[in-house]
Amino acid sequence: MSKAPLLEELLRYHKEQNLILSMPGNKSGKAFLRDLLGKKFRESLGELDITEVDNLDNLHCPEGVIKESEDLLAKTYNVKKAYFLVNGSSSGNLASIFAAFNEGDEVLVERNCHKSIYNGIILRKLKVIYIDSVVDEEMGVFLPPREKEIDEALNKSTNPKGIILTSPNYFGISYDIENKIIELKEKGLKVIIDSAHGAHFVISRELPKSLVNLGDYIVLSAHKTLPALTQGAYLLVNDYSENINFYIKAFMTTSPSYLIMASLDYSRYYLDNYGKEDYENLVVLAEKWKRKINLLDKAIIASDMDLKEGYSIDRSRYLVILKNGYSGHKLLKYFKSIKIQGEMSFSNGVVLILSPSNTEDEFEKIYLAIKNLDMNLLRCNEKNVVFPKIAPIKVLEPNEVFNINSINININEALNKIAKESIIPYPPGIPIVCAGEKITKEIIDIVNEYIHNNLNVIGIDNGYIKIIENEI
Repeated sequence: MSKAPLLEELLRYHKEQNLILSMPGNKSGKAFLRDLLGKKFRESLGELDITEVDNLDNLHCPEGVIKESEDLLAKTYNVKKAYFLVNGSSSGNLASIFAAFNEGDEVLVERNCHKSIYNGIILRKLKVIYIDSVVDEEMGVFLPPREKEIDEALNKSTNPKGIILTSPNYFGISYDIENKIIELKEKGLKVIIDSAHGAHFVISRELPKSLVNLGDYIVLSAHKTLPALTQGAYLLVNDYSENINFYIKAFMTTSPSYLIMASLDYSRYYLDNYGKEDYENLVVLAEKWKRKINLLDKAIIASDMDLKEGYSIDRSRYLVILKNGYSGHKLLKYFKSIKIQGEMSFSNGVVLILSPSNTEDEFEKIYLAIKNLDMNLLRCNEKNVVFPKIAPIKVLEPNEVFNINSINININEALNKIAKESIIPYPPGIPIVCAGEKITKEIIDIVNEYIHNNLNVIGIDNGYIKIIENEI
């Protein structure tokens, strides 16, 4: 029997020496080897775990080195104010929602937002107008909304106070929405942008355009793509008020990790000193091996030309798309069997998150993995169920369902029932049905697909979900 099950399993996993093409962006510490400062940090991790003592400042009232570090961060991203977050982007999303809106405000919310956004909506008791999803059915991926979908949501609203967008999404895809954001701000709407997967965009024109200068509140998961420790994130603010200071403190631990904060400082330092060169070199390598892999005619790594007009993809990650009849979930398992750790799978493919620390040899390993792949291993008889244009009927606001009793029911018997809790396939961590909405056949099909492939679905317990007890 294990004496320390989690620790022992982590040590076992580390011993496998997998090629890490998933989060975090520090790639299990490899990214810290860029220079002597990073190496010293990695070598001293255990020794640097400390609390607020003389000269180390206080994250909840920064006046010294933390304030200096956050000021440098604001300069790097060219925003009015910047904050370190040690509770991940989720805490930044919550703080932004509470700072931007008051209870009862009507807000436009992108359907494909992260669960932390939904948590904030519920806690702040907001009225929600959902922005419809856009789906690329051929590739089997969802896309960020365009002006069309935003305008449709605006037309359904009566007195919108703001909008919450996600850019880029989990697949690394973003949409050219700059003019629409400017238009919305001119109308007086507050703009929150969950840019968790785009912390690196600001550094190079070879990457998609950063939106950090356009939003009132922009949240970046430094730990996803930069050399930061897990839970490390940034909150950038262009609409500064004292309220945001209060809410950041309210949603963040009073015992912040100096290890995480130090890694956030290093990530900013890394961007300033090496980011442009390193990411541009990464794009060159990634494009070179993308062309080689695509010539194998086994899987396609998506490019801008494969997307609908106006969309762009982060070239520092691989969105690997399979032909119909093959399973992305099986491809992820195949990669893991040969010690390549991918980020996530979906019906038609997988996502691999690259890093400037990836070497030519490691790209060759990806290439050979696909070249040597027996495609018969990935055959899938089941119909691929993708995220469709989900537009369930909202019966109750998400916060209203808490005062209504619930019962458990099998997902296959839940057609047209009203969900008590959100149902969230993870990854990508996006609700396919929210609390207070009716459950459709498409939702049931998606849940069954995830269950069939032994993937995690939050809100499902052995095939059962919670619905409100009485019909509304």
